[in-house]
Amino acid sequence: MMPFTDFVEERFFSPCTQWLEDEAQGRSASGEYNKPAGTLSKINISGGREVTTKGRNECIVKIRGVNDRNAAEALLGRRMYVLASERPSLREADVGDGDDDFYAQELQGLRVVLKEGGDEVGKVIDVFRGAGTHDLLKVEVPPLPGSDADDENAAGDGEKRKTKPPGEFVYVPFVKDIVPTVDVPNGFLEITPPPGLLDLRQRASKPKKQRVVAPPPKKKST
Repeated sequence: MMPFTDFVEERFFSPCTQWLEDEAQGRSASGEYNKPAGTLSKINISGGREVTTKGRNECIVKIRGVNDRNAAEALLGRRMYVLASERPSLREADVGDGDDDFYAQELQGLRVVLKEGGDEVGKVIDVFRGAGTHDLLKVEVPPLPGSDADDENAAGDGEKRKTKPPGEFVYVPFVKDIVPTVDVPNGFLEITPPPGLLDLRQRASKPKKQRVVAPPPKKKST
């Protein structure tokens, strides 16, 4: 199991209850695990331990009632959740100074503005574990004037386009020097990016087109 929580010991290594998807939701077209949750059922965890697989830290979890390999393989691709009401409080104040901890769901959707000048640069659409000790905010940004994405947007003016061009995004390290203020109640955070950070744009990959295979022609009866 791949953990997406900082509370690994509390979630997986001690007896507790969690919520598990009834069916595997799989990955989105962009390859990320950001599809909405399916229907959930309560499960009981007896315990677990951490293992290292191909350089990644993962968890082996014992779920009550899952007693053989076939039952375990039937759970592949399903995601496990904890209710928001069961999460521990991370801070006393709702406005942080960058040292406070936040749940990823609290950061997603926040507007990103420059501390100097107050210009809005984008919106947080996801949070990723960084290569070091800091997380990365995935910030969706509008295409630069004259870019390919901007040309695609302009080409669709006045006519209905069949597909929306992939957006652009940048990764912003979630550290105090770069994200000094997070204001969850008012829906924004302030950044002081180093020179060139917002120019390191990436394009979301276009969903691959599925190849449609025509059925074989029917034979005429004689």
